[in-house]
Amino acid sequence: MKLLNCQIDNERFIGLLDNNRTINLSKALKVYSTIYRGEDWFFNSIEDLLSLDNPEFCLKKVADFIERYNLKESLYVESFKTLSPIIRPSKIIALGRNYTEHARETGYNPPEEPIFFSKAVSAIIGPEDAIVYPECLTRVDPEAELGLVIGKRAKNVSKEKAMEYILGYTIINDVTARDMQTEDLKMANPWFRSKSFDTFCPIGPYLVLKGYIRDPHDLNIELRVNGTTRQKDNTRNLIFKIPEIVSYITLHMTLEPGDIIATGTPSGIAPVYPGDTVEIEIENIGILRNTVIRG
Repeated sequence: MKLLNCQIDNERFIGLLDNNRTINLSKALKVYSTIYRGEDWFFNSIEDLLSLDNPEFCLKKVADFIERYNLKESLYVESFKTLSPIIRPSKIIALGRNYTEHARETGYNPPEEPIFFSKAVSAIIGPEDAIVYPECLTRVDPEAELGLVIGKRAKNVSKEKAMEYILGYTIINDVTARDMQTEDLKMANPWFRSKSFDTFCPIGPYLVLKGYIRDPHDLNIELRVNGTTRQKDNTRNLIFKIPEIVSYITLHMTLEPGDIIATGTPSGIAPVYPGDTVEIEIENIGILRNTVIRG
């Protein structure tokens, strides 16, 4: 099940991908809740669904309702803007050097425990939005990453139970001011500012619910610039797998519903320039596309 946040003029709604067409899921949820629950559900974004006790179960019920009563044609929408699947998480956490070859290409040995850092929430943009290349920078790199979306509050979670806290998966471009990051590393400064320029966190286009990805540790991941492949790997090569990532992060902080974790990028990092088009494709999730413009 692939969900997306959509907007037409000033109206936002949740979309459900159905054979390359999009169903207005917000409208379907409202009809379903009125008939079966005696109340109106006004869910205008995927984040609104996090108030449900079991979002995946409820969405399956609504999808069955749409199918049973042949409602698809009345719910299809054809022209809209796609937004980030999560618009305002409380935090974005990202893993560093979580693929062996990427660690080596940056001059480091693979880490013995997870390295994580944060990105500013204000850096989030959606599919087809422009990545703005600031005048003050000389090197900007895109980074292809599998994204995790947290479904419920998590603190001190064991590796054995960690997957229970995942709502679904998405694609993240962890855009990085590499020149600034290099200088910060020399001075033992954090990575936050080099990762957090406005527009430096494209996300999307879809949130794929956890139950619809057979194995998140066996997904092909590829980054292309102007059609040329730069990064190509598989999530089986993550040094720290998802259960360990979630467990380790929640040892240090509480994760809230809607929080995003970027699981790390493969080798092949290289700069982009204004005018370039960046595509990240992850198997069974989709393609995230953005163009770079001069700021």
